[in-house]
Amino acid sequence: MVATRRGRLAVVLTSAAMLVSSPDAGAAVRSDGPPSSTRALPPNSARSWYFIPKGAHTRPGIPASAGRLLRRYSGVWAGDRHERVIYLTFDEGYENHTTWRIIGILKRAHVKASFFLTGQYIRANPKLTRSLAGHGHLVCSHSNTHPSMVDKARNLTAFTAQFRATERAYHAATGGEIAHFFRPPYGIYSARTLYLTQRLGYTTVFWSFAHVDWVLADQPPVSVTLAHILKASHPGAVYLLHAASPSNTGALAAAVRGLKRQGYSFATLDHLP
Repeated sequence: MVATRRGRLAVVLTSAAMLVSSPDAGAAVRSDGPPSSTRALPPNSARSWYFIPKGAHTRPGIPASAGRLLRRYSGVWAGDRHERVIYLTFDEGYENHTTWRIIGILKRAHVKASFFLTGQYIRANPKLTRSLAGHGHLVCSHSNTHPSMVDKARNLTAFTAQFRATERAYHAATGGEIAHFFRPPYGIYSARTLYLTQRLGYTTVFWSFAHVDWVLADQPPVSVTLAHILKASHPGAVYLLHAASPSNTGALAAAVRGLKRQGYSFATLDHLP
């Protein structure tokens, strides 16, 4: 959805959580697994990820408190502001007969992307999962069952299980290890979820572009999606696209061509500086 915050246009992908600005004092974080209890953990106040557009072809802004948390817990939302590289990312919670088309479009364009899959998606679509990996795309975690991870962070076992179940599903489908990048469902996060995600050895990934593409009954016209994608380009842009969207799929080939004409190359998230 699109909302106005203090007179500025803010892109918000969910209204399920209120933004809380109090930063966490925190402590040194190690990637050696989750702690044994919730005592002395960072706060678990829910936040919704959003960015603040600043005009065409311009890197958007983010709230200062969100920036501090990402720096503290090594989260990312955009790449290097000086490199003309774009990171296409696709979220997949269910299949809508679009992923094979996306794979073909990206193959013909010689572009690699990053796909965030749920464990449920992987178990339902093992052949597609293998194809994504086999075509050189980066397959990352979008949780197992697509819950609010803030809710799960109240119980460390439940939080960890969302990662481990997805890892097992990916290994069963491909024989390999899922890439350790994590996108929180709904864009809902907290200081605690960022901390726990890092402790599990994952990088939390947000985005600098998104549009309302997930409502299948109300898809934007392909021409509108294409215009949004091309207008939003900036060095280091991380595009959030839902793979189930027919509008995204219909616009993708022209979007890639247009971004290349703008002078951009493409990379997967493991090439972030």
